Amino acid sequence: MDIKDFDGTSPELLPETYLAGDLEGWGVVERVTGGLQQRFTVKARGTWDETAQVLTFLETWTFDDGRQDTLTWRIVKLASGRYSGHEPQVEGEAEGDRAGCAFHWRYTRDTPQSGGGDKSMLLNFNDWFYRIDERVVMVRGSAGRAGIPFSILHATYRRI
Repeated sequence: MDIKDFDGTSPELLPETYLAGDLEGWGVVERVTGGLQQRFTVKARGTWDETAQVLTFLETWTFDDGRQDTLTWRIVKLASGRYSGHEPQVEGEAEGDRAGCAFHWRYTRDTPQSGGGDKSMLLNFNDWFYRIDERVVMVRGSAGRAGIPFSILHATYRRI
């Protein structure tokens, strides 16, 4: 799939517009081979700085085992539908592209794992966001290592 496949689709998904404000979300993580791994909820808040062309986006994921993971994004809007992002646990830079109703976001992050303590794993994320209407975006993402996905994420975000 290529981001250009979404040229001309609507409603348009502009991360700086949709992610600014308060959002809530729900979802599941499944094994690539099938089977539920985890359920989660998300609370998020974004602030768009038009002058700097920067979206500050804070999201807290709460998993069904009680574990939480908070991401503090700084997403910069670049030219031609491109974005770059920084987050303290991200290795290097996140990369994003948007067209029409879609946003494609890719990054590698040291991600806390279940089981407590300081257990974490460096994972590659490949997320596709699709705007459904004025309030709802659905996400299909994958997480893996060395380019091989082992988990699939399905999430729904709603503006509140």
